[in-house]
Amino acid sequence: MALPDTLAARLIETVKENDLSGKIAMLGRQRWVGKRRKRSAALFESVLAEHLPGVTEDELANPDDEYSETFFKKIGFSSVDSIDVSDFENASIVQDLAGKLPRKLERKFDVIYDGGTCEHIFDLPTAYRNIHKMLKPSGVLIGHSPCNNWINHSFYQINQEMVFGFWEKTMGYEVLHCSLQPLMPMYAHKVVTTTNPNETGKRPRLSGDLPGGGIILNYAVRKPKRATKSGDKVYQTDYQNRWEIAAQ
Repeated sequence: MALPDTLAARLIETVKENDLSGKIAMLGRQRWVGKRRKRSAALFESVLAEHLPGVTEDELANPDDEYSETFFKKIGFSSVDSIDVSDFENASIVQDLAGKLPRKLERKFDVIYDGGTCEHIFDLPTAYRNIHKMLKPSGVLIGHSPCNNWINHSFYQINQEMVFGFWEKTMGYEVLHCSLQPLMPMYAHKVVTTTNPNETGKRPRLSGDLPGGGIILNYAVRKPKRATKSGDKVYQTDYQNRWEIAAQ
């Protein structure tokens, strides 16, 4: 897993526009990539100038390895952990997200960043509920998940229905943003937004056509400050709407 320039830019925007700070955990130990090609590099440079004026790309890199703890500290976090099922990349916390979560990890983090981990976990519902347990009240999950054109990459491609159907409707989270981000550098500025099926009663509709290449689901959701009664069962939002109408 790595942080290319486009996703690093979107991550900086999410953190700064929502005033996020404190303790962050990245799922998997993210490698730092930084600038690569013209259009995505230009996006990164403009976001850096707006939100971190005076900070250079070189200052965002770990001085002694290829990973990204320095990046997360530079964008505003006081402590940075990495969580992985294996210690092969020296994650600071070795934990199976599909396993039983120890109490010491509950309500531990202000922000969790899924930069391409959860789609590789077969027991995805358990992983998501463990993320819920690890977040503090009002904590935020930031997700950059493969959504389209990622054949043979993982068990799953995750779309916006997961954001609205699971995180918002079932778990009671606030959706801070949800969009589709092309990863090809030439399409770095082409962000496709989506409607909220909990508001429209219909499946999410896109604001425009998706370009070729891999598409990333770029989203952020905030945990309720107070515990809400979250259902164990999760249903697709438009079907729930039809059932509710039929029952009237």
